[in-house]
Amino acid sequence: MAWLDDPDVEVLVVDNGSPDDSALKTAQWCAEHPQTRCLLSESNRGFAGGMNWGAAQARGQWLLLVNNDTVFPVSTLDALMQVIHEVPSDVAMLGPITNAAGNGQRLWKPGADHSQWLEIGQWLNEHPTHQLMPTYRCDFFCIAVRRDVWDQLGGLDQAFGMGYYEDFDFSLRVNAAGYRQMITEDVFILHLGSATFQGSASARALIKRNKKLLKMKHPDARFEHTRIGNLVVLQSYKALEQIGLWSSALAVRRELRLGALTGDAPRSFLKRWLWKKKVARSL
Repeated sequence: MAWLDDPDVEVLVVDNGSPDDSALKTAQWCAEHPQTRCLLSESNRGFAGGMNWGAAQARGQWLLLVNNDTVFPVSTLDALMQVIHEVPSDVAMLGPITNAAGNGQRLWKPGADHSQWLEIGQWLNEHPTHQLMPTYRCDFFCIAVRRDVWDQLGGLDQAFGMGYYEDFDFSLRVNAAGYRQMITEDVFILHLGSATFQGSASARALIKRNKKLLKMKHPDARFEHTRIGNLVVLQSYKALEQIGLWSSALAVRRELRLGALTGDAPRSFLKRWLWKKKVARSL
């Protein structure tokens, strides 16, 4: 973990009131890696509260908020730091590409397991495109946010409680404040998917509650399917190709995005047929 000794990288490890022995294990790991800072919360502050608490104690100009259900392939931080050095001044938030997301950050390769995705991710991290892609919102399994914008917007809204939709809300507030949020094609992070609350009655109730809250805060919010965001990115690829800004690295990403576009097609025959027609017209 050479990046732990990088003076430009500050690592804060947060345990958000885990009910098991995770806090003890976190403290032990931090003791073995004294370059890190260990933050142990006595209670579960919820997703927004935990992220806000950790961010408040960070000192960097950019915040990288990372869930515990992610794995960084080789060269991930090197790739991210390069993107941050190149990013335009009006970009306030960067979402990495991944194998599992609810928007245009998602790539797909049928049958690929975690080890294969780590190999794919390393290749993507080490073969940059220097391109940023548009997105309506970012998923917060891992997100890079400018610290000044985070502070300006007051971080995540803790009214969303234990979780769900607070990242959507923050994305919309970034847009409303006049900043751009983008997908970076040059940083891949494996997203395993959290098992917390998954499929439970409490999760369904929380999702319903927080979706209603989001609609109250943002009456014009668009609830788009993953495939819509992916199609927008592929249209941007097409524009790059038409003006001669194309590369073999982008071609690899296009194949992975086309895989996601196919995998996310509607299930019903009629909707699938209409979707294929829309894709054919767009690409």
